[in-house]
Amino acid sequence: MVAGAAALGGLQLARAQAEPPLVLGQSAPFSGPAAQLGIQFYQGAKLAFDLHNAQPGHREIQIRNLDDGYEPDRCVANTRKLIDDDVFALFGYIGTPTSVAALPLAVKEKVPFIAPFTGAMALREPLHRNVFHLRASYNDETAVIVKQLTNLGLKKIAVFYQNDAYGKAGLD
Repeated sequence: MVAGAAALGGLQLARAQAEPPLVLGQSAPFSGPAAQLGIQFYQGAKLAFDLHNAQPGHREIQIRNLDDGYEPDRCVANTRKLIDDDVFALFGYIGTPTSVAALPLAVKEKVPFIAPFTGAMALREPLHRNVFHLRASYNDETAVIVKQLTNLGLKKIAVFYQNDAYGKAGLD
């Protein structure tokens, strides 16, 4: 097969096709009240990876996604399945409660955990060398908001938060 491709002048193509795709595993809400977060994150990432994959000589990147409905227990089950299926990395998990639930599996199995869509400190402290954040922490975001409000002369700031891991992380 490689000899035939080389004879046709397609040695680079044959080499690229011989490499299996790099598969990223994603557990995210594709149903339920947070579905648009999961759908839009996936669509944006897929668009970027499709552009990458269209370039000659690049190793193909695929996303294998599973719906967790923004439910931590479903996310843990999905994460186990993705790790068992030997994905290269866990990618683009959406939300604090689900990402926090998946973190111990990623750490234990030493699987890269890339771009969780959360600013929770529980994913940052203690430091895990296999977790790669693209988003600022809630602490950093809140510090900038408070600084801006106080620069405007406000002296009282009220906090309204939802009663779950996401809301409590923001409150902290």
